[in-house]
Amino acid sequence: MATALVSAGQSIIGTYVQQDIETRLQQDVYKKQIRVREFFTDFDRLRKGWVTEDKFRSALSMINFHFTKEDIEEIIRRYKLNDGLVQYTTFCNKLEEQFLNNEAKAQVFQAPQIFNQDEEETVKRLMLAIKRKIATKRIFLKQPFQDFDRTACSHITTDQFSRVLNQLGLLPKDRYLQLLIRQYIDNGNPKEVNYVKFCDDVDNVQEMLSGVITGIKQNPKDIHPDDDFIEDKEGLDLISTLFTSKKLTDNINTLNQVLKKIQGDVVMKRIRIREFFKDFDSLRKGLVTESQFARILHIQNIPVSEKEIQILLNKYKIDKIPNGQVDYNQFCEDVDKIFTLKGIDKEPQAYVPQIDDSTTLPARRRYLQMTEQEAIQLDELLMKYKQAIQNKRVLLKPVFEDFDKTKQGYITTNQFLRILNQFNLFPDPVSLNLLLKRFVDKANLNEVNYYDFCRIVDQSDEGVAISKSHADAFKNYVKSDNLSQAFIRNDKPNDFEDLMAKLRRIVKEQRQRIAEFLRDFDKLRSGTITITQLRKGLSMAKILLSDAEFQLILSNFGCKDKQGFVFWKEFTDQVDQVFTTKNLEKVSPSEDIPQMSTQYNYGRVSITERDRQVAEVVKRKFQYFCKATRLDIKQFFQDWDKLGRNKVSPKQFRQTLATVNFILSDEEFQAVVKIYAAEDDGDIRYVQFINDTQPPLEIQTESGASQAYVGVKPKEKEKLQPSVLLEQIKVAVKVKRLRLGDYFKDFDPLRKGLMPTNKFRGVLSQMKIDLDQESLDLLETMYIVPEDPIRVNYAKFIEDVEIVFTKTGLDKDPLMKPPVHIIPTFLDPRDALTQEEEEALHAIMLRLGEVVRKHRILLKPHFQDKDKTKSGKITFTRFRSIMDFHKLPLTDDQFRVICKRFAYQGIEFNYVEFDEILKKYENFYQ
Repeated sequence: MATALVSAGQSIIGTYVQQDIETRLQQDVYKKQIRVREFFTDFDRLRKGWVTEDKFRSALSMINFHFTKEDIEEIIRRYKLNDGLVQYTTFCNKLEEQFLNNEAKAQVFQAPQIFNQDEEETVKRLMLAIKRKIATKRIFLKQPFQDFDRTACSHITTDQFSRVLNQLGLLPKDRYLQLLIRQYIDNGNPKEVNYVKFCDDVDNVQEMLSGVITGIKQNPKDIHPDDDFIEDKEGLDLISTLFTSKKLTDNINTLNQVLKKIQGDVVMKRIRIREFFKDFDSLRKGLVTESQFARILHIQNIPVSEKEIQILLNKYKIDKIPNGQVDYNQFCEDVDKIFTLKGIDKEPQAYVPQIDDSTTLPARRRYLQMTEQEAIQLDELLMKYKQAIQNKRVLLKPVFEDFDKTKQGYITTNQFLRILNQFNLFPDPVSLNLLLKRFVDKANLNEVNYYDFCRIVDQSDEGVAISKSHADAFKNYVKSDNLSQAFIRNDKPNDFEDLMAKLRRIVKEQRQRIAEFLRDFDKLRSGTITITQLRKGLSMAKILLSDAEFQLILSNFGCKDKQGFVFWKEFTDQVDQVFTTKNLEKVSPSEDIPQMSTQYNYGRVSITERDRQVAEVVKRKFQYFCKATRLDIKQFFQDWDKLGRNKVSPKQFRQTLATVNFILSDEEFQAVVKIYAAEDDGDIRYVQFINDTQPPLEIQTESGASQAYVGVKPKEKEKLQPSVLLEQIKVAVKVKRLRLGDYFKDFDPLRKGLMPTNKFRGVLSQMKIDLDQESLDLLETMYIVPEDPIRVNYAKFIEDVEIVFTKTGLDKDPLMKPPVHIIPTFLDPRDALTQEEEEALHAIMLRLGEVVRKHRILLKPHFQDKDKTKSGKITFTRFRSIMDFHKLPLTDDQFRVICKRFAYQGIEFNYVEFDEILKKYENFYQ
């Protein structure tokens, strides 16, 4: 074609190039859905439709399409105006006409694919390489494509086409793949490839390339940049292949070399090679066909080339017919010589070589050949590297490992050179070529064995050597066994029921059945075992008893008729009552089943009347003490209660009271411990003690009567209104930023907008919207479906609640604005105070502001220290204790007014708002 174009003249060549580049651009623009015009508008601010030549070139470079120099010059020549500007609008209209006209689209994609001479040659070489791989690996090509062709239309998508090629190991580079796809687009759709035609062409590729191959001159030294393999490795310049993906062919030409390579794979992978051949030789003749022989080697994952298989066949094939018989028995014997020799029992002096690293070396490494002079130069270069690294006192291996995430011991050539340059160790081209020749050993030119390089040149410093010698000193250290010390249990139960309660608690907590440990001792199932067997079984169940406890068991379950025996069955039945009652099927359903106790005292003295009287005196004294000192004792106990158990030890309890100068005598302390000790572990329940000694604060009302006060007096509970309930849900949804539809649609697969009432409540529970029973009933009543009382219209509920974010129908009315939802405040309004209270509050805040400004007091940090949840609220008593701590005492009336103003829901003090308003009063004195 190129010869015809040259003879036709330069004008024909220009027309061919222009038509080819525009057609390819149109196909690529339609495939990637590119808006070409947007690349030029940034250079044309006035939208005149033309730009300068350099801006036109810049816009073309941004399209991410492969242009040659001739392509760009031809496009500019076609659309260039007389004044030197380029008409880009005409160019864009030409590329985008397939979007507006279906006929133009069909003309673009149904036109024959036009390739220039270089592209034709590239496609032919690519087809030849694919043919070679298919023949070597014996790939059945068409079947993987047919898995994607469900309609048997002989076409699949370009993504499926590339996926199959990648799966078969035939995927070329991206620019070659695009040429291959262009070759087989023939139905007007740029996203479908005719894979049938591709498979036929690959099978007949020798006929297609017969004319090309005959015209190529044989040059063993010439390495084409598009070839995947390098045949000649003598005098190879590795620097020229830094940015290529070349692979090295195995320089194996003899049978001994092939066998050593296979032996290395067999040893490394621990393969029993004969077992695979037996599956194809049912009669155990020791023969398989030629195709079966190659297939078995492929099944064993032994990488052998077609050339190596032919070398093996020349040795072990017993006939000369196509697909003839191969003597695999002799082949397996020759391979297994690496392990042992046949008939070695008859030759006592026969020597079998030891398996070491050199055995598997032919299967692991593909070293390049080096001359003696190059080897000497390489040794001198490595010594220089070793000396330079020792002088710099650096370690290269950790830096290399940063690039080797999978810890394979290999990195790319580019990464290897980058690290050498980082440490100023980049060699000259000749030395670099020697380094790469030595450490490129993985049958390709793109991976470097940095592990071997570091093992030669890296030197560990003295500190590493010392630490290694120190660690080696402990290699033979024998750790002595832990000697358990004897321990005697002296637990004494109060009575038999106390002991059984302890045993029931143990088996309940550990979920054990003691009968499983005692049944094996009673072979005849007589219900009795010896005393020694009972104690051994309890020890196996990890129930360790003191002598007093064990004797109490013997006194109640001992066998009077047989000396030294125990009724173990009765014992286990009583203990297992913590789980169930024996013969429960015979008990009447109306009869109550007794609940067995698991609380035991074990030496605890019962509470006497004297202890109760002393404890009451202590509580009255402590109540008066807290009221006089305005003390919030709970925070002191919480400093000891890190786990939030609401309990402290008796020692911690007495120490806390001593911290606040409340001293207890021994009698008073013992009485309090008996009253408030927990039944399980003996710790003091300080929360109950505080509740018993901390009554609500009392203030004087207008009538003079004493009244309990905990903030603003809550109003009587009124009947819940639907609008109020809906407003509460809106606030919760807006604060938590919930998407209600995402929760409800999982329970409505058909998207009907309806769901059962029980699922409706479950969804509300998942969203953590806490509603009581009355609120849930009211909400279901609001959205119940009249025709189906057991279903709820959740779609209407979502529409009513999500008004806080948006409003339905905005897409049909663009001028509509959704109403702005304002979250209502939970603080009491300012007009809740009377006029007298407002004046009193103003006077109090003026005095506090003056004192705070004068003494430069920061109250907010002290409030925040007591606000563990960072909610901005604290209790009223803590507020007053902090004010007293800063020498800002408040009378009861002043305290009541401030708490009424800054109360949050009548139960907490809002110190954040109090601090903000107090800062304003401070400014009055500046």
